[in-house]
Amino acid sequence: MIYFFLILLSTLLFTCNHASAHHGCEGLNGVGIAGPIITTPAYTLPKGTKFINTLSDYTNFNTFSNSELIQLDKRHEHIHDTSNLYIQSIGAGYGLTDNLTVSFRVPYMFRFGIKDVHDAHVGKRGNAIGVGDITLFAQYRFLKIEKKNLHAALLTGLKIPSGVKRTRGRDGGIFEADEQPGSGSWDPFVGIALSKKLRYFSLDTNGLYKFATNGSQGSNLGDIINYNFSISHRLINNGYLSFYKNKRKLAKNKDLSVDLIGEANGLWAQKPNTIFGFVDENHGGAIIYLSPGLRVTIDNKWIWTLSTGLPTIDALNGRQRAPNIRLVGGITRAF
Repeated sequence: MIYFFLILLSTLLFTCNHASAHHGCEGLNGVGIAGPIITTPAYTLPKGTKFINTLSDYTNFNTFSNSELIQLDKRHEHIHDTSNLYIQSIGAGYGLTDNLTVSFRVPYMFRFGIKDVHDAHVGKRGNAIGVGDITLFAQYRFLKIEKKNLHAALLTGLKIPSGVKRTRGRDGGIFEADEQPGSGSWDPFVGIALSKKLRYFSLDTNGLYKFATNGSQGSNLGDIINYNFSISHRLINNGYLSFYKNKRKLAKNKDLSVDLIGEANGLWAQKPNTIFGFVDENHGGAIIYLSPGLRVTIDNKWIWTLSTGLPTIDALNGRQRAPNIRLVGGITRAF
């Protein structure tokens, strides 16, 4: 059982946190048992083990009305809106050693309901859809104190410019760089993760800094900081309610486990720059989600996860509106 626990805690995925309706995938995601869904834990895969995973990430945004967009345009404010962002991705990973895991993630982006305004006219430009940028990831565990159930790991990786960068709207014009599925930039990132297991709960936290470089259309979409914290509890372990000393039976299947998860997922995004040296004051900023989640594990091979992100604190730059809700769900197969 501990073998499977480590496999799924180390399923490292590239997913999305949002500081505005216009930023794409900018975070790391860890999927595991009695561990986080979005926070990256410090656990690594045992040597020679592997996983494959699919992840669905949906965000619904508050948007401006047409009249509000026109009024902002009259004040010479650069505004464009996105109603929904959906990302379907696949990933895989492998344990090179007991303390070093490597993985990758390939997203497919669906950005719906893009609107902008020029000369007091609102243009409904349609949807930007295509393959996003591939992310390569490595995690090295440099601290493992078994007596204290304490782990620490270094996180590092690279987002490569493999995504589509020339999608066009209904009017035939190319979408702006921050609306494209791919950024066109090589973006390295580095961070740290900590994990601590208590009697009934597991605690995980991580921080990650992504360095943005110049990409498509001469733009720099800005650096990103992710910071996450998770507390999780194994409610049902092998079909038994975990809090009972004499283990009350709840399911016939002894290989069924259910975990309850609570997370705080934060992000800060820098204001982007365009090819003309224009700093977009209406992008970037900070936002924190409170994200309750649930995990179901069957036969020590399959795991299903679902997390609901509720925007709680935001300090977004300029004229922006915080998202309504974010849903993240995944399926993992361990080998």
